[in-house]
Amino acid sequence: MTSSRPRALLLDVGVVLFRSAWEMIEEFEQWAGVPAGTIPWRGPLEPEGDPLWRRHMAGEITEHDYWFAFADACEAAGVDPAPYDHVMRAVFQAGYTDIVRPRARELVDRCEEVGLPVGLLTNELVALHGEKWVRDFEMFDRFDPIVDAERLGTRKPAPEPYLAALSGLAMDAHEVVFIDDNPRYVEGARRLGITGVWLDVSDPAAAFDRAAALLGL
Repeated sequence: MTSSRPRALLLDVGVVLFRSAWEMIEEFEQWAGVPAGTIPWRGPLEPEGDPLWRRHMAGEITEHDYWFAFADACEAAGVDPAPYDHVMRAVFQAGYTDIVRPRARELVDRCEEVGLPVGLLTNELVALHGEKWVRDFEMFDRFDPIVDAERLGTRKPAPEPYLAALSGLAMDAHEVVFIDDNPRYVEGARRLGITGVWLDVSDPAAAFDRAAALLGL
């Protein structure tokens, strides 16, 4: 009898594989040499204080729009991202902290130990981080495929990025567990038959626990 248990893992990058910018803001403010509280926006952690995040969650603006507006607002508040092109690259590339979630790294390690494939599905990896940094980042060579939806001319929650990831994993939809922090993107996966797990930024460990259980780890 064939097991119906999922046997592949698919991760979003920002907020899932990586810690979110909101969680790293206090450390980033220290690196940037600006007073604590200079960057007040906290996305889903404090949505009442982040009107741009509320617009994003309402579907009025894309992630790209949100994060670049976030970067512009940081610079307007006095944050100098030099030597990086913009604030978002400084947040993730300046090396002042480990940007990979420990629980994400642990789950990837466990998948590799038992031979389960792991891929990435994100909307705009290169647009946010740049070609060279993406090519050189130490952990990305552990994932196959890496689907950057914007490079396909589309975005989650449209079906095409998920289908590209399934093709790259060589798996049927019911064989894959996908973790994302955006409920709309989780629902997009579920519509195709992928097991979607929502990551709550206020309790990220719960999503990794759920995914591990689904994968039998």
